[in-house]
Amino acid sequence: MAFKFVIVTLSVLASSFASPITPAPYSSPTYPSQAYPSQAYPSPAYPSPAYPSPAAPKYKEPEYPEAPAKYNFAYEVADAYTGDYKTQSEDRDGDYVKGQYTVVEPDGTKRIVDYSDDGYGFVAIVQKEGQPSASAYQPKSQYPAPSAYPSPSAYPSPSSSPAYPYKAPTYKPAYKAVAPSYSPAPSYSPAPSYSPAPSYAPVPAYPQAQSYPSAPAAGYNKPAY
Repeated sequence: MAFKFVIVTLSVLASSFASPITPAPYSSPTYPSQAYPSQAYPSPAYPSPAYPSPAAPKYKEPEYPEAPAKYNFAYEVADAYTGDYKTQSEDRDGDYVKGQYTVVEPDGTKRIVDYSDDGYGFVAIVQKEGQPSASAYQPKSQYPAPSAYPSPSAYPSPSSSPAYPYKAPTYKPAYKAVAPSYSPAPSYSPAPSYSPAPSYAPVPAYPQAQSYPSAPAAGYNKPAY
């Protein structure tokens, strides 16, 4: 019985190896599509920056030390072109002021003013020098006086057909004619005499080269096997 089972098993295995197994065709798997809800994000709100206003610059008045004024000066003007003549000098020490100025008036007189102030009021003493004169100041003109022009009658009246003197020009040669001088004709040496051409021996006659019969043509015979 065991022998029969072995025979049946072998026959089944033989039949399974004899016929090839055909694989099933492959198809790509299908997956269900999943829909995702769109999510809306709110736009961020940024606060506008606030910049502090620049502070206005503070102006500070300069501070000067409390001290009594003290100075002195003097100047002089002497302009002969415009007739301006004047001087001034002044000294100050605290509330005390003393000075003098002079000026030449248009009438030729000179005015002198001495002034002072000792802190209780201004005092001026005016003096005059010289005698007034109407011709004291005569300013110089900026431009020179124009020169006198001749009257039109001083010019000769033009002529309708003026006569101009004409003289025919005379031409002179710019060079002096000189007869040309030629050098004497050159003298040549007589023609040279040449020796007669040399005579050479005749060329010897050599015997002709000996001719040999041509070599026979070599032939090749294929061996027979």
